[in-house]
Amino acid sequence: MPPSAAEMADGPWFNMWRKQYWPINELNIDAVLYWYESAEKSIVWRTIVEDVDRFSYDSKEEAKRKIKKRFGEIDDKQSYYTEAPSQGFCLVFKVKSLQRLNLPKPDEFKFPQQGWLSGEHEIAQKWLEMEIADDSTLDEIIPDGIPIERLRQLNNVMAGIPSARIKKIVSQTIRNDTILVKALKDLCHFSCQFPNCNVRIPKKDGGYYIEVAHIEPVSEGGRSVLGNLLVLCPNHHKEFDYGDLEIIEQTIDYLHGKLNGEEFEISLPSA
Repeated sequence: MPPSAAEMADGPWFNMWRKQYWPINELNIDAVLYWYESAEKSIVWRTIVEDVDRFSYDSKEEAKRKIKKRFGEIDDKQSYYTEAPSQGFCLVFKVKSLQRLNLPKPDEFKFPQQGWLSGEHEIAQKWLEMEIADDSTLDEIIPDGIPIERLRQLNNVMAGIPSARIKKIVSQTIRNDTILVKALKDLCHFSCQFPNCNVRIPKKDGGYYIEVAHIEPVSEGGRSVLGNLLVLCPNHHKEFDYGDLEIIEQTIDYLHGKLNGEEFEISLPSA
């Protein structure tokens, strides 16, 4: 496994299988991938997929030509190519490294034959929970990138984390007024996001006061695992907390609902 983030990003990475295993259809851009190092018996990298392609092939030379056309040259001396079936399905992708890790493999776990494990697997969820400390903030989980990009990545990374633990981490992030929280306030110009409000409260020492609220996901398995972080004035923050709130649609960057009978649509700011 490459020791540096730059080498991880060099890519491309690929698998060639005789059968159409589930990653062929399910691996997409922005998916978070964890990398296991056999020698260390640990997960050693967390990465995010930046580009991906999949195709069937009738010869390994055909597969190599397709990979080269989209991603550039590959090392055709490596075992992933030399020992690959002569016909089958190819999954090829490039990644960006997010964090170097050291998460030892649970003793009871054995990898599936194709070497891929879904993050929804019970053992995978328990394994990945080891990565996030109880006192973590969202800033520490995804330390780099612009705020909106980080929130998108967080939604993938925290899939499978129990909802109560997500709530605790988000609460700690907001309470500590972290860099990510401050950046969200700044993106909204310290103004309330609720439609037709735009209130921002001047402070006597300069700047403006505004709050960040966590609108929890309406159901597990939805498009928004993390929920929404909204910039709201104190009045609308309390109305969200204590009023009659109905969520109609919720994604990682959009919220549609009714609050005390008033329908609203809120989009996170674009960076």
